[in-house]
Amino acid sequence: MFRPPHPRSAHRANQGSGLATLTLPGLSRTPPAQHRRPSIPAQRRRSAGTSPPVPYQPTPHRRAAAGLTDLLTLRFETALTGLSRCVGTALRPAPVRPVRPAPSRTLRHGPQEPGEALHFLLSGLGALIILSIITVSVFFVIAEEQRGPVGETSAALAAPASISSRRVDAIPLTGPEVFPGPRIIPAGAAPYEVTASKAEDDCGLGATGDLSAVLAENGCSQLVRARLTAPYGGYQVTAGVFNLADEVAAAQASDRAGSLVEAGTGTFASLIPVDAGSGVPPLGQVNWHARGHYLLYCVISRPDGALVADDDPYAARITTDLIERHLAGQVIARRAARS
Repeated sequence: MFRPPHPRSAHRANQGSGLATLTLPGLSRTPPAQHRRPSIPAQRRRSAGTSPPVPYQPTPHRRAAAGLTDLLTLRFETALTGLSRCVGTALRPAPVRPVRPAPSRTLRHGPQEPGEALHFLLSGLGALIILSIITVSVFFVIAEEQRGPVGETSAALAAPASISSRRVDAIPLTGPEVFPGPRIIPAGAAPYEVTASKAEDDCGLGATGDLSAVLAENGCSQLVRARLTAPYGGYQVTAGVFNLADEVAAAQASDRAGSLVEAGTGTFASLIPVDAGSGVPPLGQVNWHARGHYLLYCVISRPDGALVADDDPYAARITTDLIERHLAGQVIARRAARS
């Protein structure tokens, strides 16, 4: 351990020289005995006699040495105090200041892991596929409804029991029952002109292609049909009723008609005359509906012979007037109400 020197140094002087020598305790060496100089007493002894003792008076050289010693000691103490303060400041731990927590913020980040990103990607792809399937399904359902009510099994089975089969509804249809007079007026619609009407036992006359065989397989016994002029745009219409064995047979014939019409291998026949010049029957839009053991239909043609579009507003109105309001809502409804 480092110890500071004594604040005061011992003063020694050579005999007869009058000069002072400055030494530090612990650092000076004691000279051999033969070289020791006699020390000067701190005070002189009182001389014999009555004379007072003479006080010790340091020489100017001694006073200068003492002043120098004091100065060096003071500067050493000052330097040592400064060093201690510096070391204490350096070793002192820094004050700990409380850190204010940052305001909480809700940060939204996307998935960081590859697994999470893949999961979100597959989920989105699956939702897109399901949405596409639903969209396509709705499109085909709407298209089939505009072309004709295909697959009417549930509607047929929901019909009243009085028209569920020909066994309970045994009385055949007649022309005046279905198309009474030269005009018919569907409920809530303008009148339709009836230009021709027929009641026939051969159901094959009301169909073409494979649809004739389908009607025969399902026990069709009669057909009542008429040619009409619609009050909208001069459209020509053939409308009629097929009398089948029961409601199941009517539903099956309706389903098969949809497949045959889509494939172009069978359809419902029109009463509009074939153009003598071209020999081609006029293009028509066909629509049908099963009700009990009856199969209701209509064939709509434009007066100019052009194709009737699926979204034609006149064709949609004619289908509603003749199939839903007149044939189903009036003629067949009266049959069901008889029992």
